[in-house]
Amino acid sequence: MQFRQWLIESWNPHNLPLILKGLAAEARKAGSWEEFRKDFIFQIKHGLYWHWTDDKDFQIDPLKGPRDMTSMGGGKMTSGVLMITSHLSYWSDYGNRQYAAIIDMSQVPRKSYSQVNRGFGNEFYVLDPSAAKVIAVLSRQRAFAKDREQHKYLPQSEEELEKFYDFFTKENK
Repeated sequence: MQFRQWLIESWNPHNLPLILKGLAAEARKAGSWEEFRKDFIFQIKHGLYWHWTDDKDFQIDPLKGPRDMTSMGGGKMTSGVLMITSHLSYWSDYGNRQYAAIIDMSQVPRKSYSQVNRGFGNEFYVLDPSAAKVIAVLSRQRAFAKDREQHKYLPQSEEELEKFYDFFTKENK
């Protein structure tokens, strides 16, 4: 069921696809329609977040962190932070990792994560991931299928996005 069909038939906040649960959390965190719109369009905060990993049992570890593999970063690790993406395919070939963890960002404060502009694509730097949770760790094939299936639920116009925002911030507080 795509967003438009869900909008017409369901309007049930307790029976949402995973990506819309995350998007509802983004709407509540934004504070205003304009901020939510900016987050959705410019930050690409679409509600479903991924972390590529080689660990099939991946858990967020405050003693670990991402390594900066750019020529200027020299492979240095930054402990206590997390890198995520909202579009799995942008990072699928980077390091050829075998698993992708679905990360629940619903309890992470809005200003604790934002897009990084290093030229690699859709990449978020999570300054404090202590409130983030791993929902599941999937094989590459299952992760790509899940990502495709979930993205079809996203609002397809600014009008749909605003209706979504209004529903989850005004009518269901």
